Amino acid sequence: MGARRPRPRVPHPRALLSRDRTTGQIAVGLVGALLVSALVYGVGMASAQYKISDVGSWLTATAKGMVVHVNGLSGKVDGKTDLPGTRGHKIRIVQDGRTVLLVDDTTGVVSRIDPSQLKVEQSRRLGVGLQIVAGAGTAYSVDRYKGTVQQIDPFTLATVGQPAALRPPLGRAALDQRGTLWVPAAGEGRLVPFQGGRQGQPVEIAGPSTALGLSIVAGMPVAVDSANAAAVVVRPEGAQKVKLPGTVTQTAAAGGVRLPAVADSLTVPLLGRGGELTLLDTSTGGYTSVALRASRHTLGEPQILGSKVYIPDETAGSLLVYDSATRRMEPHIPVSGRPGPLDVFVKDGLLWANDPNGDKALSIDSSGSRKPIRKYEDKVPGGPRKPLPDDRGGNGGNPGGDGGNGGGNDPVRPPRMKPNDPPLPPQIEASGEGGKITVAFTPSQYQRIRPEQYVLRSRPVLPGQPPVPAEGPYGFQIDGLKCGKIYAFQVGVVYTDPRTHRKRTRWSPVDSTPACAVPGAPEGLSAQSGDGFINVSFNEGAQTEGVKDYVLTDDSGKPVAGVPPVAPGRGSGTFRNTGLSCDLEYTYRVAARPKSPTAERALSTENVTKRPCNPPAAPVSGLAADGVNKGANLNWNAARGRGITYMVEWPGGGAPTAATSYSIANALANNTTHRITVTPKNGAGTGPAASVTANLAYVRSSHQNKANNQTNTIVRPGPKKEGQAGSIPRGEYRSLTLICQVYGQSVTEEETGETSNVWNRIEWQGRIGYLSVTLMEGPRAPGGKTFECAD
Repeated sequence: MGARRPRPRVPHPRALLSRDRTTGQIAVGLVGALLVSALVYGVGMASAQYKISDVGSWLTATAKGMVVHVNGLSGKVDGKTDLPGTRGHKIRIVQDGRTVLLVDDTTGVVSRIDPSQLKVEQSRRLGVGLQIVAGAGTAYSVDRYKGTVQQIDPFTLATVGQPAALRPPLGRAALDQRGTLWVPAAGEGRLVPFQGGRQGQPVEIAGPSTALGLSIVAGMPVAVDSANAAAVVVRPEGAQKVKLPGTVTQTAAAGGVRLPAVADSLTVPLLGRGGELTLLDTSTGGYTSVALRASRHTLGEPQILGSKVYIPDETAGSLLVYDSATRRMEPHIPVSGRPGPLDVFVKDGLLWANDPNGDKALSIDSSGSRKPIRKYEDKVPGGPRKPLPDDRGGNGGNPGGDGGNGGGNDPVRPPRMKPNDPPLPPQIEASGEGGKITVAFTPSQYQRIRPEQYVLRSRPVLPGQPPVPAEGPYGFQIDGLKCGKIYAFQVGVVYTDPRTHRKRTRWSPVDSTPACAVPGAPEGLSAQSGDGFINVSFNEGAQTEGVKDYVLTDDSGKPVAGVPPVAPGRGSGTFRNTGLSCDLEYTYRVAARPKSPTAERALSTENVTKRPCNPPAAPVSGLAADGVNKGANLNWNAARGRGITYMVEWPGGGAPTAATSYSIANALANNTTHRITVTPKNGAGTGPAASVTANLAYVRSSHQNKANNQTNTIVRPGPKKEGQAGSIPRGEYRSLTLICQVYGQSVTEEETGETSNVWNRIEWQGRIGYLSVTLMEGPRAPGGKTFECAD
């Protein structure tokens, strides 16, 4: 047999992966782009293609001067790109599909990342303070302070066409699903659309506003006017205006109400003054208000995913969570755990919360399940391997560990007593009800030294409690105490020290209780409106055993008349307040009334404000216009809703009405058409407008000449007794076509004695002629279907 050939030495797979990563970094560095740190499966050496997850998001890590891509399903980093020279800069990421743009707010440089190459392909300095918006294959830059809107190529970042100029300042712009850019022009009180770089017809929001916010909600633009506490939902059929509670109002310095840039559901969360959360249902125009009780914290833009609203708390570095289904605040979710900014947004059905200045981030799915993210992970993808368990169980055999689930849960064992030890202190339990407190205790354990009696002491001091003998009964009762006050007690065992023969006392731990079960304040208030009524829901507070019932109150705590109380013990309850005016807002609290007559009620610290109706959700139907002289008669079907009135508008004028008809008089030009709109509204807002065209073309009619028995009737070329366009022989009567009437020279007909300054414009042998109304049958003056000549 020949000599055995040596087996070729195969490098460890981890070494090969490391070699590929280093090669890729050097290649990128040679072209002067960003450094790449990514691990790619199925790619051979020298490959420049990288594969990152489709369901994921890019996150900033500014302390390291890089951005990372996170797989949304696993929560693992599957790609990262270094950004040389950007450590500590404020970087914003604009991502839509394969379009990933980085905006450096410190330098004004905008860059595009190629996800397949994990490197920057284009960079352009567009200016500091610009907003960059990308989506649906298009992109724009918006200069808030200069008021310019410029379309840019999302691939090359080059400008496209000429910029548009609006009156500054501009609010945060957003793209809808059709690629239409909507720009809030607060100074003009309008929402301005751009399609393909061209400005469209603006939507009027209100007068000039100090703060105009925008969110794309289920594909529809929703503008929120913080200065006037109103919102406008822009629908294809028209705009719907909604009045919001006063807590939505913010000063210009506060930056207006906080709302998400995009909300996938029909509900959009609005965070207003004092930490008040308003949930606006854009399908109906109704809203629900919730007090978060975090007014001293710095809160960011709320985001909604499923039934839960997530609010960044930048003071605590966490997320506040409100579940609209249960109407309860849930435990906060830590993100960074320290003060500082948080980037929170919804993408691909996940909520992402990122600490841009640190390593920590997390993703949350619609069920509330969380995945922590570590952005500084060196090995991409995947994470460190977990150690295999050993045969010692527990905490990997750590001698100082708790041994797994068994540690820390054993029942407390009484200490072993020696024969000469004194009696152990008793164990006590104090409970109060109806102004009486019972302090029960267990007798002391002892060996040779026996208990002699038991004594009670309290804070505040309650004198006159006699000792309890050693043989029992083991308890004290104290009557006539005040509800709402906390009393603390100790029970002492008295014994004789055998060495000194002195009396000694060993005291129990302190237990405290009120003299009555004091109700806990209701919480989790929310309100829903209907046709003239408001439903106020609440969650019960603590100590429900001391609650007699719950009552609905106004903001001052005065019970609302005519609303029956709600019995306790159900966990939650709902009141209905009926017969309300749509023109008013109502503010409510809920009070828990105690069983004990000496206890005070517990009034909720939260309140909710609501209007007992929703704004009209649809335009009026059956709108028709019948043109009359200088006006029109309008009719329509009543809109659905409470307290509906209508605003009728025509070119140059408008008027309100509560009826379903309206007559415009002496306000429209004859012999032309006019666009007239009817907008339903109530105290909660306005609905979409319906429009109709009123045609005021001349209505021709036939009438016979008259008073032609003495002389020929002269047809004049104008409305006065001058000139001649023709004549009708004496004694002849014809049917003449009346076109319109005009005011001219006043004449008196000798045959009839009639005097008038109204002249009829008639058709005369293919031309126009004029006859005084004294020489024709028919209408004597313009009105109704007889039109005054417009020229």
